[in-house]
Amino acid sequence: MLLIPLQPCVSQEFDSSPRKLAKTLSAATVRIETPTDVSSGVIISSNGLILSVAHGLAATDRTVTVFLHDGRSLKATVRFRDANADVALVQIINVPGLQFPKPIPLQSGRPALLDRDRRTAVFGCGYPARESNGQSPVFRIGRIDAQNRNTIRTSCVLTAGDSGGPLANSSGQLIGLHRRIGLQRDMNVHVPTRVIRDAVSEYTELAEFDGDMTSTVDVSMQPSDRVLSELRARTVHFYSANDDQPLPFVNGTLITPRLAATKLSELSTHHPKLTCGRSPASAVSFSKVASDRQLDVAIVRLHQPLDADVTPLVQPLGAPNLTNLSTGQIIFAGPDAAIGVVARTNHCETGIEPRLGLSLLDKEGRIIVEKVSPIGAASDAELLPGDRLIQLADNNVTDLDDVAGVLSQLQPGDHVVFDVERNDEISRSSGQLTFPADHLLQRTEFLDGRAGELSRRRTGFTDVIQHDVDLVPSQMGGPLLDSQGLCVGINIARCGRESVLAIPFTRLAHLQKALLD
Repeated sequence: MLLIPLQPCVSQEFDSSPRKLAKTLSAATVRIETPTDVSSGVIISSNGLILSVAHGLAATDRTVTVFLHDGRSLKATVRFRDANADVALVQIINVPGLQFPKPIPLQSGRPALLDRDRRTAVFGCGYPARESNGQSPVFRIGRIDAQNRNTIRTSCVLTAGDSGGPLANSSGQLIGLHRRIGLQRDMNVHVPTRVIRDAVSEYTELAEFDGDMTSTVDVSMQPSDRVLSELRARTVHFYSANDDQPLPFVNGTLITPRLAATKLSELSTHHPKLTCGRSPASAVSFSKVASDRQLDVAIVRLHQPLDADVTPLVQPLGAPNLTNLSTGQIIFAGPDAAIGVVARTNHCETGIEPRLGLSLLDKEGRIIVEKVSPIGAASDAELLPGDRLIQLADNNVTDLDDVAGVLSQLQPGDHVVFDVERNDEISRSSGQLTFPADHLLQRTEFLDGRAGELSRRRTGFTDVIQHDVDLVPSQMGGPLLDSQGLCVGINIARCGRESVLAIPFTRLAHLQKALLD
């Protein structure tokens, strides 16, 4: 019998507050990298023992690399692997003086209770495989939808790379490990602690895993009346005025009775004659008065105020920040006030160089279009081989370096204007930049369709809020509220199965200043 020495996990006062739980759970979650795969795990002892799933490790793996929440990388050995139970134990190789994060205790003998009223929350953590090493784990909230002896199914959204990460109750106790992504966002499968205990019972003393059961404090999954009222007051839609039965194509957030914010790249994709309101009957015309391409935000001025008494949201430059968010904070968004948690604050979503959808030739300072791809910005703009490119996004281009310089300031999903010369005439047209083809084929991002529809502009954001509310791309531009009903940001991009980005309102102060100047 292989004996794995464990130091007892003594009772800890795990605070039931999601914010404090997020800090503890995130610190104990690790990323495990092998030559062939990336998965997650959770530290369960003070000497660096990690629980994970077997399918993230090959049968021949003996040594792996473990990344802690603060970016440190350590070597670890695979001590136990049970493919049938899908459970593994990994031991960090002792480093003199190294202090491990506080371990997460396994739930006491009682199994998790089925969340029949859908109010009791569970929490998860993990490392998306699409992200690079060194980033912090992503925190999520969900509920238990079904369970049996061998499986827990929850709405705690998983993505590729999360396997092996912890599923915890609101007392901070481990109730399972992430195992598999379901077809829908609320069909995520986890290995329960009962299976884990059975799998390792021949290798270690189970009592050493136990943490004393603390009282579970219910986290309400229901929005308050104030949240519902504020969402109704703040949410507006943009409509095409030319449709017989106009439908909203993108949401917006009412900042004042006459100002609304929305997603810039979506506002640019439709007919210029649009209206804004809560319904087609009440929608009014508007003019775009300020925008920020990096934030992908546009602020419009309504030609008539909407019938709503709303408090101005954007504070002047230099005003104190009254909406300091932290990881684990409960938030709500969407037409049904869906619940979520803040997964990260001050998050940076890595930028990607976009593609124009054409090839260019430099002929003695004349930039000539050689080929046009069937799909891409150049095709949208109806460019043809032989056209001479004069300006790109209002920047003169005389060589290929000029073109590359302009593209370095843009992201896939942004709209770009082409000024071209054809038959001695200059014309102007626009198109939407696309992702590189190899990026669109990455399974870790699209998950064979299980990621759902993602925003066309979803990269290159800095200092934004990341959260896990279930929203679709057409709901971007709408408001994000905290549990007190305070509007704290604008949802701006759905960039992954488990990830929506929002712009904090404090980042819009410079746009407000532009309106007042």
